[in-house]
Amino acid sequence: MTRHYPKLFIAIFLGILLLPLRTLALDPYAIEDSFYPRARLVTWTSNLRLLIGDRVYPKVLVGDNGWLVYTAEGDLDLYEKNTLFTEEQLAQFQINLDALSTNYAERGITLVVVIAPSKNTIYPERVPAQIPQFGGESKLDQVVEYLSAHGETRILDLRPALLQAKTEREIYLATDTHWNDYGAYLTYSLLMERVSETHPNLSPRPLSDFAEQMLEPEPLDLANVIGVTSLTESKLRLAPKFDLATSYKTVNLGGRKLLFSYNPDATLPNLIIYHDSYFFNVNPMLGEHFHRGIFIQNFSGGGLWNLSWVDEQQPDVVIIEFAERYLDDLVKFIDPNR
Repeated sequence: MTRHYPKLFIAIFLGILLLPLRTLALDPYAIEDSFYPRARLVTWTSNLRLLIGDRVYPKVLVGDNGWLVYTAEGDLDLYEKNTLFTEEQLAQFQINLDALSTNYAERGITLVVVIAPSKNTIYPERVPAQIPQFGGESKLDQVVEYLSAHGETRILDLRPALLQAKTEREIYLATDTHWNDYGAYLTYSLLMERVSETHPNLSPRPLSDFAEQMLEPEPLDLANVIGVTSLTESKLRLAPKFDLATSYKTVNLGGRKLLFSYNPDATLPNLIIYHDSYFFNVNPMLGEHFHRGIFIQNFSGGGLWNLSWVDEQQPDVVIIEFAERYLDDLVKFIDPNR
């Protein structure tokens, strides 16, 4: 009589047959190196867990319709609003930011500080209802409101524009932590509008200057985190319809990148930008508007992740971008006593 075994158990059986003897002897240091089908079994197991309805994974929750919610790096704490800045922290941040902005303005440098909102902030309704929110105010709310009431410098708050835009189309990726190219375009447009206040010759290109393309479906970052290949997503790509004038050179530094841009139009201003992964698809849009640009990825090694670039390069525009979950790091980043 023929028996039918589930694929998973057959795969485990075959995997055991492939194990070297030292692995079968339960050598803990040999298992990962010697168990050749390990990666495939992890993928099969993760796909099976998803299929049978498992929704809780390390660093990720699965919402409705394959919407993945990031829970690591304090992202879920931000959503729950269970930690806040103290009054003293807010006051010191305001003092430091105003001092930095004033110093740059006296040197003819435009400073723009921008926060990339968490996906959970823009789509709270897609976070599973079992996850509570403990307060009505977030850390980003605190900062924006405190600076508005007490400071001279304003953070560029993207949330109103992104919340409005999501009523018309998707702006974040379902299986990724980041916005799509449309969210990136909105951010670029708002940034250029802010920069144009001191550089009126600059303005964002209209959306009609870009062609919308849908790329082949693939597992994106959160799907990869949980090892699921059955959740794939097509990325929106905004392809320029115009001729690109800017060239780029990338230098890799210990897993981080420095990006240098050059546009031959010497009448354009120079730019230094400090950014994280949210700006990977924003930076190419920005680069077209600046003669020279230096794009410094967050936490770059070798002492490069600091504001000394501004003193050395004397740019016309400085953009400092942090993801919402790194808001505490922004506070430290501009602290002159750090």
